[in-house]
Amino acid sequence: MGTSKPKSKISRRNFLKITGAAGIAAQVATAPLMGYKEGQSTDTYLGWESFEGDTQYFDRKPFEIELDTLYSKHTPKVSKTFRPDKNTDMAWIRVSRLGGALKKNPDWKPKDGLDKLNLPPDLKEWYKGWNKKGQKRFDTDVVTATVGIPDWVVNNKKYGAHFALTNAYFNSWADIWDDVYPTEPTDPPEISDFQVSTHGQKMDIRDMNKHRSENDALMSFKTPKHASKLIKKIAHQFGATVVGITKLNPDFVYKKGVRGVKEYEDFEVPKHWTHAIVVGVPHEWDQLGGNPQYGGSYDAYARARMAASRLNIFLKQLGYPARQHVPPFHYDLVVPPIAVEAGLGTLGRNACVITPEAGPNMRMAVVTTNLDMEVDKPIDFGAENFCANCKICAEMCPSQAISHADNTDGMNLRGYQHWYMDTSKCYNYWMEAMEPLGCRLCITNCVYSRKNNWVHGIGRVADPVDPTGLVAKSLLWMQKSFFELPEAKKFRKPPDGCFASYRQPPEWLRTEAWFSTKTINPQLMCTKN
Repeated sequence: MGTSKPKSKISRRNFLKITGAAGIAAQVATAPLMGYKEGQSTDTYLGWESFEGDTQYFDRKPFEIELDTLYSKHTPKVSKTFRPDKNTDMAWIRVSRLGGALKKNPDWKPKDGLDKLNLPPDLKEWYKGWNKKGQKRFDTDVVTATVGIPDWVVNNKKYGAHFALTNAYFNSWADIWDDVYPTEPTDPPEISDFQVSTHGQKMDIRDMNKHRSENDALMSFKTPKHASKLIKKIAHQFGATVVGITKLNPDFVYKKGVRGVKEYEDFEVPKHWTHAIVVGVPHEWDQLGGNPQYGGSYDAYARARMAASRLNIFLKQLGYPARQHVPPFHYDLVVPPIAVEAGLGTLGRNACVITPEAGPNMRMAVVTTNLDMEVDKPIDFGAENFCANCKICAEMCPSQAISHADNTDGMNLRGYQHWYMDTSKCYNYWMEAMEPLGCRLCITNCVYSRKNNWVHGIGRVADPVDPTGLVAKSLLWMQKSFFELPEAKKFRKPPDGCFASYRQPPEWLRTEAWFSTKTINPQLMCTKN
């Protein structure tokens, strides 16, 4: 008689108990590891938003292109290139100079024409150049100087109390700049870029480097790759959301109007301006939707200035000359094309840099230096094609400063073909919006200007690799179908518009929610018309 196998003593109930215990044991065993991992994570740091660069989460590597490709395919050079002039290219400087000419010629009337106003030769030549391109920027700037600015003063007296919180919030950012962030060099770059303050004492870093050399302690990086990696880490620590590095293209440096140099004196690009570090910070998201009436830029300006100013001092302390170029006006170069070369994004229809992380909702600053760093490559992640088909920013623009064209054919700006806007029309509308200076609607309504939720995360990843274009079409359909938006004319001043805003502002910017003071809310007129 054969022996029978013993019956298993593990019943179903016991099996469940054992597996349950095993599961608990596994969890207990992994808990210390998970706890250690969580303890190491900067995501749990309360009140400090470093994340060691994790804010720049888009993987740019698969979308890198060469500089030659950028300037042959995406932003082709279509004529001889030349450098910009701050005295004519910046709208607020240009209109201020025009206003000065109007005061000196009080009898001049628009019908008298451009030639009879006695404008400075460079300004006159600039206006005539744009007239040849079919954009009568002179006529628009005259309206801004004679109608827009005076009307802005009147409207602020009438409606300003309703927007008191907006002014208080953004001016609280702006008023700290002069004391906290040194932005206006009084000497040429060959002097000011080499000056650093240590313990309240101003020093020339060339003397500091000489002392270091004598002690065999010159701060030389192991390799350019080490330099770029450290600079990016430090820039993120200083508050930058995105960081890119490129060699400085002289085409984008102002030829006149540089800080520390005579205002109308030609400026040669300094030899020590070999590299450019570009840092970017988004606007605070909740107020962004309240543009153009309740939103503003000063919060992002201040954060970008802080990151660039700290980086500027950091480089000088290591013995490298540096100069920060920061918003809103303190630039010696044009930022967008430098940011594109540094791989931060693509130039969009709205003339802003479209970044993968936050679209055009990114205020940028630049630090120029001679530190030899590994540079980033430009990227093509599909935004250029998307902009060609989208046109939302052009449709929503109250001033119609943004082109509705299907492509950039015929758009030649200083030798480069790319999207650009009519800055005269744009600045003219600045003198209508009630927020302290500006509009930002083309940033606010851009499909790419979205928080990092799962819907936009999928679109951001899928669109660049979708050969059919269905993802882009779906995003556009969602944007235009699911959101109720004001007509462009509603953003204008009364009686043509009613100072509409893209979205309702957050509660902390609504004056009527907090104050008993009676104010005139012009947006109530929107419901009457």
